[in-house]
Amino acid sequence: MKRLMLVSAFVLAGCYTEEAVQPKGVATFDVQVKGLYVANSNPRAALPVADECAARHNGNQSQVPLEVRGTPDCRYLIPRSAVDIDLDITAIDAKGQQMEAFNGPVAFRVVPGNLTGAYNYRWTNLTNGKGTGTVRASQLYGEMHVWVQDEAPEVDYSEGQVMPGDLPEEPATRSYATGLSRALQFEEPTLATVQTPQNSDQLTAYNGTYMRIGRNPESGSVLRQNCEDGDPNDNEPVTLLVTGTDPGGFFVTDLTACRVRENSVPGANIQTAEPDGYYPGRFNALYIYNYSFPEGLDPGDLLWTVAGSVQEFTATTQLTFPSWSVREHVRLLPQSEWDKYLRLAPPTELNGRLCGYSSSLYVTDPLCGYSYGNYKMESLESALVKVRRVKFPEVIHSCDANGNGLVPFFCPDTRAGTWGACGGDTAGDPDVPERQCNIECTLGVGQFAGKVCSEKNTFDTFGQFVVEMNPTGAPEAGLDGSVGARIQYVGRAVDGNAATAEWASSKELGPGLKLNIWCDKAALLRFGGSTLPASADVPVAARTLLKHTLTSTQAFVWAAAQNEAGGAVTCQVGPDARTRINVVMKDAVPDLVVNCREDDPDAERAQQCRFMHGATFDIVGHLRQVSAARPRWMVLPRDLDDVCCNPGPDMQCPKPIEPCANP
Repeated sequence: MKRLMLVSAFVLAGCYTEEAVQPKGVATFDVQVKGLYVANSNPRAALPVADECAARHNGNQSQVPLEVRGTPDCRYLIPRSAVDIDLDITAIDAKGQQMEAFNGPVAFRVVPGNLTGAYNYRWTNLTNGKGTGTVRASQLYGEMHVWVQDEAPEVDYSEGQVMPGDLPEEPATRSYATGLSRALQFEEPTLATVQTPQNSDQLTAYNGTYMRIGRNPESGSVLRQNCEDGDPNDNEPVTLLVTGTDPGGFFVTDLTACRVRENSVPGANIQTAEPDGYYPGRFNALYIYNYSFPEGLDPGDLLWTVAGSVQEFTATTQLTFPSWSVREHVRLLPQSEWDKYLRLAPPTELNGRLCGYSSSLYVTDPLCGYSYGNYKMESLESALVKVRRVKFPEVIHSCDANGNGLVPFFCPDTRAGTWGACGGDTAGDPDVPERQCNIECTLGVGQFAGKVCSEKNTFDTFGQFVVEMNPTGAPEAGLDGSVGARIQYVGRAVDGNAATAEWASSKELGPGLKLNIWCDKAALLRFGGSTLPASADVPVAARTLLKHTLTSTQAFVWAAAQNEAGGAVTCQVGPDARTRINVVMKDAVPDLVVNCREDDPDAERAQQCRFMHGATFDIVGHLRQVSAARPRWMVLPRDLDDVCCNPGPDMQCPKPIEPCANP
């Protein structure tokens, strides 16, 4: 017992209390946001907030206080270009006091979002624990914070070579302490957020960003559109519609997306403005790549949300590794209601104006939407579109001379008005013959002059083939009158006496040009030079389409009324640019034999081929692009019902295509 007490005494004698060692160094940073501005604006422009917030401050953006901006009731608009964020920064020690001993560089980060621009926007120096800085960032949406970190700035070699002075001199040690700004609230993203071009770049600015679009009812109030004043969709709930499925995923369209003015997106190449001043599409459709068929989804279903990683694939924006939540399964309704939402998403007809026609013929006209600045087509990417009265290929020809399964694509030399290799010297290039073959086939020139040709290797590998679009001409004749400046009006009044009939001529046209001529009354035509040719009259009946290809000695069209016309005659002369677009039909109509021969030994196959070559077709489908394809835009019908036929004279539609209801 004495021994136990003695041991206890020794233990008690060894007990003592020592004050804990206090941590040293910086613990965090106090980050105060002093303002958000449109990058490179001069004078400096504050980033705008939602219109309903500005309306609460006399409708004046400049009167919205800083402390109100970026709050849940006064969200910033999602910017379409880089944003500069001014900061006041204070180093804080473990006791919550300013750490005046902190001197050195700190780095910036934004979440969500990405830093952009020069490196001086990615870090700043603190002196005696205080400093200021400006962060330049893009891809901002939802709830965002600016981070200040005691670590090295992020190096992004995609922005270019790092030059001396771009990065700070690294201190001996780093604490990796971090501080966050208050939450800055931006608009919640929509499909248009992802699709609308930013920074004068057709590709999405959100590439590589994980994003959720829409909101489940259990997650809060419904997500609503924030449109400009006068837009009928302003404040309407975001409504996500499945417009079609395919073996790898599905297409979704936001039915209530805002209109987008043509002059509001930087970098646009607008050759002919839209009559109403708005893009034909609303950048409101997206392809969701599911890696397999989306079981449980049907065209016409409504979704609450769709989420995934934003990616560019062959220049088409898509979500990958997706998830989604269903709002309504239409197949649970009576069959008569399966398309009740699809009726709210009618297809937009593609025409010369959307393809990028200017007032006169241009070298890239044969490839619809060739310009990467053509945001008219971009506004419709992954949406439902329609092409009308297109001609299928008469020839499917292989340009793969060496049998390697590859055919080189081509680009225009706009200055020379020719086509060739894409940015390089072709001296000694073994691909020249294959490339030239591809050019001639795709454009219908050279050995394929006057024919609709599609390259066989591309057809066999990808199922895509070239079709020729409805040509420019009188709308009354069912032709494309979308660019009125391309149609010439030729005609004069006469007194009914053929001997004194007055002739009128067109402006000069190019020899070899294919023309579509339509006259409102019976007319006489002549083709030749700048003075009335002595050639025989070519009569054309009233309101009847005449196709004529100018010879090497013909550059003008002359027109006069026939005797019985009785008065003025007006002929519309439309030059045919022979514009092409691609179609992929292997999944929608697998039984249609596109690569056929009219001299096939099998009489039935030969007849079906003649029917196909003699017809024109109306096709509805989703619009996608493949940057290396020529043409690079393509229409993907969903099923047989998306394709109909206008049979040729005394012909039928090829099986299994049905005639169009309204030819």
